[in-house]
Amino acid sequence: MTPFETIFFIFLLSSLRPSTSAEICRISCGVQSIRFPFRLHNQPDRCGYPRFNLSCKNQAQTVLSLPFSGDFDVVNIDYMFQNIWIKDPDYCVLRRLLHGLNLSGSPFALLYPQSFTFFNCSTASLTELPEAKYISCLSGKNYSVMAIPADRLDLSSSLSTSCSVIATVLVPISWTGWSNLGNGIMLTWNEPNCLFCESRAGNCLFKSDTGLDVGCSNGFTNGLSRRSRYGLMFGVGIPILFILGLVIYLRRKADNYNLQHPNSREALSVPMRPRLDAVAKGLDGKTIEAYPVTLVGESRRLPRPNDNTCPICLGEYQAKELVRTIPDCEHYFHADCIDEWLKLNAACPLCRNTLEPFALTVS
Repeated sequence: MTPFETIFFIFLLSSLRPSTSAEICRISCGVQSIRFPFRLHNQPDRCGYPRFNLSCKNQAQTVLSLPFSGDFDVVNIDYMFQNIWIKDPDYCVLRRLLHGLNLSGSPFALLYPQSFTFFNCSTASLTELPEAKYISCLSGKNYSVMAIPADRLDLSSSLSTSCSVIATVLVPISWTGWSNLGNGIMLTWNEPNCLFCESRAGNCLFKSDTGLDVGCSNGFTNGLSRRSRYGLMFGVGIPILFILGLVIYLRRKADNYNLQHPNSREALSVPMRPRLDAVAKGLDGKTIEAYPVTLVGESRRLPRPNDNTCPICLGEYQAKELVRTIPDCEHYFHADCIDEWLKLNAACPLCRNTLEPFALTVS
């Protein structure tokens, strides 16, 4: 591997390698994927954003601990829309709300909160007020707990006089409605804002080893990133430079070979400039006609078996063709090919030996 190829290979690996932080910090607890801005409490601090700590109970259940409200089981984390679905381990999240769900000291807020007033009714039933929400996990054998939207307290007049107000609290009512509220509540967060990065399938993470600025690694972009542009320049430019250098190297090698082996047949593969002293003057017709001519027979055998191809036109000699020989070097050519050559060049086209006019005595 050449130095250029080595540099390009290293650069390509660095361009395609995913972020080290995202690679090290991504982990799972049961079926729940844990990644930025969350981290497990035993992971490095820079794996998650401050106050987004989770724990993994029995390597199966993810747990969120709120500073003033205790532990909740995590049902799901929606990284795309920055929501976390939590539930009460005792399956009565409304009891936790009535006792006071204090989100102070956490980065979370209730999603779609709505104010409800809760009533304890010793004789009320669902049939008395269909709009009232019956809370099964808070109700007992001799009483029922009902909830009415705070903006519809006028409905409370329809309740039995045995009903008393417990408290008015905010309840997160999402698109799933009240019927599924017993399964948990939805919280959301605004900081850090990774919506843009998540929508492009990127990895949201800290920009540096210090500070709280976050950025996006990899993912889809509207255009090529600077690293991608550099990678494209290296990827296209280096192979072109390599091929160009190889062509120049092979050309020079061929020229040097022809200079060192002027009589070699391979020298014809790269045209050479004829020597000035060899082409300064051609031969006259009488001298050319004096060079021996041979009629090729049916066997196409010549005195020199290897000379079966005309070096000028590169065509093989055929039966009944005339070939002319230059006596000084005994090279064969098609008669019409060598005749035209010698009229302009007083030299053998194969070995470049200079020929003198009237070199033969014509009988």
